[in-house]
Amino acid sequence: MKKIFVFFCMAFLLTFGAFSEGSEESEVNREQDYALRMNEPGDQYINIGLMVTFPLNFGGNFPLYRDGKLSTGGAGTLGYHRFLNSWFSVGIDISFGYHPTIQHNMFTYVPFTLCATVQPSWRKFEFPITLGVGAAVETYLSSTYFPGLVLKPQAGVFYRINPSWSFGVRGDFMILPQWYSNSDYNYTGMFASGMISARYHF
Repeated sequence: MKKIFVFFCMAFLLTFGAFSEGSEESEVNREQDYALRMNEPGDQYINIGLMVTFPLNFGGNFPLYRDGKLSTGGAGTLGYHRFLNSWFSVGIDISFGYHPTIQHNMFTYVPFTLCATVQPSWRKFEFPITLGVGAAVETYLSSTYFPGLVLKPQAGVFYRINPSWSFGVRGDFMILPQWYSNSDYNYTGMFASGMISARYHF
């Protein structure tokens, strides 16, 4: 009788262990499948973000860029993107940025950029690497410059909390050159930004 009882106990433990191991493996497989299927061709998302923007080294004769007259500013961005396959998307971003000066005036810019994004992922983490090219409206006092070229490389990390929403941080580097017929007035503005962002996937 004792031998039969021991046999049934051992059989139960082995069976429970097999089911437990199978359950753990299936959970890992589900997570891996979810990561692989997070983005498929035709998937879209809307991106919204707020950022702090820092002026970097500037050149040329634009008076804002000499002697540290341009202060730290802010910007907001809104974008629409569509995946062409599971790791590559294209889209458009529209931003509005501002920088106060030490004279309490305001330098503003509104860039429109066409974006191409490569996005590797690992489990629920996504790592978008983007290059944006476009044009900007730049305004200071009564002067407006349009169209100004915009180059904007970006990189970030996002966490997909569910199929519809992901949240993350991103770093941007923006180049705003201005070219005139008189090259003495040419200059190139460069800005670095840190952003917190939310994306709605559909």
